[in-house]
Amino acid sequence: MNWNTTYSFPNKMNDVLIVGEVLVDIIHKESENQYKNIVAGSPFNISKNLTKLGVKNVFYGAIGNDQFGKDILKEIQDKHINTEINITNHATSYVVLNQTLDSPNPEFHRHSDNYIYQNDKLTNDISFSKILHFTFWPLSKEPSLSTILSLIDKAKANHTLIGFDPNYHPKLDDLQKSGFETVKAIINKVDIIKPSLDDSYRLFGKKTIDEYLDIYEELGAKLVILTLGKEGLITRFNKQTLRMDSLATEVVDSTGAGDAFWSGLYAGLTNNHSIKDSLRLGLLCSAENLKYIGSDVELPELDVLLQTIGG
Repeated sequence: MNWNTTYSFPNKMNDVLIVGEVLVDIIHKESENQYKNIVAGSPFNISKNLTKLGVKNVFYGAIGNDQFGKDILKEIQDKHINTEINITNHATSYVVLNQTLDSPNPEFHRHSDNYIYQNDKLTNDISFSKILHFTFWPLSKEPSLSTILSLIDKAKANHTLIGFDPNYHPKLDDLQKSGFETVKAIINKVDIIKPSLDDSYRLFGKKTIDEYLDIYEELGAKLVILTLGKEGLITRFNKQTLRMDSLATEVVDSTGAGDAFWSGLYAGLTNNHSIKDSLRLGLLCSAENLKYIGSDVELPELDVLLQTIGG
């Protein structure tokens, strides 16, 4: 198996099943003391992007019955996103971010995002999906932790590819640091993992890039994609390592760039493109996202992106 490998998804009607946080990003532009609210959350961003790209997906999440929750429901309706949303008695989660060219420094306000429960529809959807995607967020609290762990087992049983964004942050972890141990324990169960350098530092301390790749590989990850910000990415698959440069030509804000990458990657893989071409699609989508403030970006149509990579 090499970088020209494609994944096979027999008898799967849905492309991507996404489970995790939907919330509101409050972006603070310090230079002008302005605030902008954007409906976001990494998995929700991916669902929104995939919908724009014409990739079939369904998103499962939880919100509160408040103004932020109403804003999220309006976004879902306006963007025609396929969702299963649990409306709770808790406030909708939100994150405050400073607009930056580097990785944002978030201030988390979590209330409802973890109230995602296993149910018959979710169990059924996993068997008909090509890919299951989730982040660290639902792993850091119950009941979403138990839901994700159950879904992982069901995905493995149904030959569903598993993508995991280990966006670990100590502010999301409890005092016992159980989230860190959870991340390490499930890496060998997933097929694709895409940590950033910041994620890797928070998980394993200061290491070289090669040492990070070795750690993920030793923990059992199959395809490791280590994103390097403006330097692009370095990836390891089947003991082979590949470096790919960023395709960004204009950088306004880095918020959501990683989510855009996931979107392009999944668009490629679910349309039977090779791992290498799918990685390039991810870089193209990330480059588009970097031109905008926040994570709400108008991506080009998939056919246009495929022409760019010669697909």
